[in-house]
Order: sequence, then structure tokens, then C-alpha cells
Amino acid sequence: MDHELLEEVLACPTLPSLPAVAVEVIELTRDPEVKLEQLARTIEMDQGLTAKVLRTVNSSYYGLRQKCSTIRQALVVLGLSAVRSLTLGFSLVSAIDSDKEGFDHDDYWRRGLFTAVGARSVAKAVSCPLQDEAFLSGLLQDVGMIAMLEALGKRYTDVLALAAGDHRKVCRFELSELEVQHPDIGAMMAQRWKLPDELVLPVKYHERPSAGPVGVVGDLIRCVGLGGILADAMSAEEPLPHLRRYRAKAADWFALSNEAIDQVIEEVTAGTKEMASLFDIDAGNMPVVDDLLATAHDQAVEIAIEAPPVPESDEALDALLIDSPRYDDVTGLINKDAFPSLYHTCFERATSAGESVSMVRIVVTRTDASASHSTTEMNKFVVSVATSLRKHFQQAGGTIARLGPLSFAVVLTGAQRSSVSKTAEAFRSDYDAFCKQWGMSSDLAIGIAVRDTESADVFERPSLLQSAATQALKAATTNGGNATKVFKPKRAA
Repeated sequence: MDHELLEEVLACPTLPSLPAVAVEVIELTRDPEVKLEQLARTIEMDQGLTAKVLRTVNSSYYGLRQKCSTIRQALVVLGLSAVRSLTLGFSLVSAIDSDKEGFDHDDYWRRGLFTAVGARSVAKAVSCPLQDEAFLSGLLQDVGMIAMLEALGKRYTDVLALAAGDHRKVCRFELSELEVQHPDIGAMMAQRWKLPDELVLPVKYHERPSAGPVGVVGDLIRCVGLGGILADAMSAEEPLPHLRRYRAKAADWFALSNEAIDQVIEEVTAGTKEMASLFDIDAGNMPVVDDLLATAHDQAVEIAIEAPPVPESDEALDALLIDSPRYDDVTGLINKDAFPSLYHTCFERATSAGESVSMVRIVVTRTDASASHSTTEMNKFVVSVATSLRKHFQQAGGTIARLGPLSFAVVLTGAQRSSVSKTAEAFRSDYDAFCKQWGMSSDLAIGIAVRDTESADVFERPSLLQSAATQALKAATTNGGNATKVFKPKRAA
């Protein structure tokens, strides 16, 4: 990351700022015991904002049986989070108004609105309690682009021109040309505005939902990620590839049924029309929902998505992007197809630099979770394992991959044998603790092989080190299936 450029962007005096009413609403709602009367009085200080909020809550999008005539009523009927999200949403739209050449302001808000409505619809379908936060996060997701536009001007519009209107390529060109990307900058801006984590984190991870935290906020981030895919489908001339991705991710992340997937599409097309009018955003030519559903039901939707080939020169950048063919969909770890190339690169670099290189193989050998937990719950369990692996091994400089449903590998360079073993045991202790929290029993086998100065002549090739780690893993599995084994090379007499 280019820290000097990052400071240049964040120090720009013309970055968007929230209106005073929005700032006060944020401050008030940080207090869980905030008085509704006080919050209502604050919002009603801005008559224009009050009118917009009331018009929206009384729209068919919210489907209230009884109309709300005051903000106080809206707070009682809809709750604090809904009114807060609408207040901040309208404030956000009014605060961001860029007319710089080379930037399509209408397209920016069109995508934000599609994502917002899509994220809220998905959150509703999966019973996520942060539905209103999903809407606001969708509107807020690309605010980092506005910051970069304001601070860098033509330097940034030239980068956008490279993407040629394909939003999924924006991060890649931001990183290649500027060494910063808008999700990180947007999250920093959200923090400056003192927004809560449930709004900051979706901004930070909206391009790579699988890399976000687990739990309710993790589900929120994935809702926003699906909203972004739906935004692509709604605005693309050829929606089929985006609908394929949406269907696949909705099934993988939330086990949504085909009926639920279709219902979300219907809600997004209808909801975006209405919300576009209320937010005074040009939604463009909306797709006909029947045509969109017919496309979604195309036979090609049922075919597994084939990842496009990645040019060798783009591998490092592609590793940072959403839905990269290098990453596992559920955990966000390196996947089994990308791991061999990455491992060989690590091995060659370490040996050339005279550093040690270690291979750690980890397998959950037995678990009773599959018998009593759904696919979604099992995915959350796997994500918990991945989170713990990151906690222990990434801090030690390791690169982690998921090789199978419950099989993982870690490559570390520059670490001593004792340090690798200590890190593995710390992970095991953490694993045992969260298995108890899940109320399940599980066995964990870990195999370790280390190439250092003492064993350099034994492990001359990467395949030999990998084979040794596999042998250690097998020894761990045969020793009751719940052990850590370190390979000790035999030397000729």
C-alpha cells in the first residue's frame, strides 16, 4: 500500500462530510439508551430531511399498515436502525455530489441503490437482523471512490477509464496504478464519521466478502456482496454471467433455495424503482423482472461457473479481488488449485534467500457436526477454523490454503522449527476451545515438515518437503487421529 498517497487522499480538504444533523444522529445512536424523543427532535430540525424520511417509511417498500405522520411514530413502528439508516442514507446522497469530468455520477448512485436494495432483500431472505444496516452499507460501499476522485482528480479518472465501465476491474487498476484501493479508503472515511463497525466492515470487505469476519456482521458483509452482484446483473447488457454468480454465491453462502433466490430478484427490481424515486436517483432502464427471471432460469445458470484464466502478471493483484479464482468461496483462503504454484514460489524464494521454509498440513479427521448441523452451519464452522488459522499462522507470516472440505495447508518462511510447532499447538488449543463452544467433538491431525540449514540437503525440491509433511500428517492420523507430528528426516550413517 502506498502510505504517502493514502495520506494525500485522506488529507484532502474537499472530502465529503456529513451534514450536522447526520453527525448528531450518529452520536445519539451510539448510546443504546438514547431517548426516542431526543432523536426525533434532532432529525426534525431538518424539515427537508424529515419529509424525505417520512415519505419513504410510508411508501409501499416498507408496507406499513398505518401511516406515520411524525419521526417519533416512525421510530416506534420501524425501530431505531431503520430511521437511522434512512436519515444517514439521505444525508449521504446530499453530501456526495461530484461533477468531475470522467466520472459518471448517475452510474455511481445507480449502482449504490441497486446494491442497497439487493443487500436488504438478501438480508431479509436469510433472516439477518441487520437489514437496515445492509441497505445503508450498500449505499456507502463505494464512498472511497469519491474520496480518491476528490483528492486525485484526473489521476483517478484515468484509472477508472482503464476499467472501461466494468466495476469488478476497478480495484485491480487502483492497485496496479496507485497501490491503494477504494474499499480501504472508504472504511477509513466511515471510521472518521464515527460510524459503527456494522457499517464500516461491509465497506472494507464489500469486494471480498469471504475475507471478512464471521458471525452476524460476516453475514451482513455477504449480503452486501450479493447486493453488488445483483447490481451488476441489473445494469449489464448481458446479465447471465452475473446471475450465475449471484445464484452460486447465494447457495454457497446461505443455502438459499431457488424460490428464495427468485423472490430476491423480484424484490430488487420493484424496490429499486420505488427507492430511486424517493432518493431522486436516476435508475436508468430497469430490466423487466419476467425477462430477468427467465434469464436466471436459463440452463446455463445451473452450470458451474468457470473462472477465467488469470494472466501471470496479474496474479498478485487478482489475489486481492472478490471471487478470484485463487480463493475458496466459503473461507476466503487460497484454494487447492492456486496452492501448488504459490507453494513452489514460496519454496524457491526462501531457498534462494537462505531462509527456512515449512509446510504444515492440517486435517479434521473426525467430527460429529455433519450429523446434526446444516450445510450453512457447517460452513460457519469451517469459517471459524479458517479464522483461527489466520489468527495464529498469518501473524507468524504464513500463507494458508483450503485443500478440501476439512483439509488445510500452511506455508511459512523464515520460521524456526520450534516456533512452527508452538504456533500449531496454539492453534490446536484454540480449535479445542471453539469445538466446546459448538458443543461438538472433533479430532484434529497436524503434520509438520521444515527445511532449514540442517535439512537443506534432504529437502532439495519442494515436492520432497510436501511429501514429508504428508507423512507426518499420516502419522498424526494413525496416532488416534488427534495429534501433531513433526517429520524428522533420517540421515545416512
